[in-house]
Amino acid sequence: MKEKLIKMEVYPHAYHTEHYSEIILVNGDKALPIYVSYMQAESIMNGLHGKRFHRPLTHDLFIQVINSLGASIKKVVIDDLIEGVFMAKLYIEYYRDGEAKEIVIDARPSDCIALAVREGCEIYVAEKVLKEAGRNKEEMGIESF
Repeated sequence: MKEKLIKMEVYPHAYHTEHYSEIILVNGDKALPIYVSYMQAESIMNGLHGKRFHRPLTHDLFIQVINSLGASIKKVVIDDLIEGVFMAKLYIEYYRDGEAKEIVIDARPSDCIALAVREGCEIYVAEKVLKEAGRNKEEMGIESF
């Protein structure tokens, strides 16, 4: 049986502390906080808000390489939570001999989210992960956007 996936959106604001940053994925009244480094949070927010630089940064470069090879990122899935660490997969589609093929790559959730906001692809979270680590959006003080 396939795991149920919940489509999420990136809340357009990162929260920073001295030791980490927090990115929040939301859907309806549910929120999933993900703790990342300050640099990862900035990359996600830059991609989300369409900020471009003179030279491509790492996630921009990765997208350029994937696209120049005739492939594209179709979706990202945060599919597990092991000992407090989120696990994620990057789904890349390419064509060989006129037939669509898919590669699934293990990746950090922060990298997956940074790539997804640049590529415009969907972000999903496994229902079991959202049940275990999700929180109520209102309790977190998150407003609609």
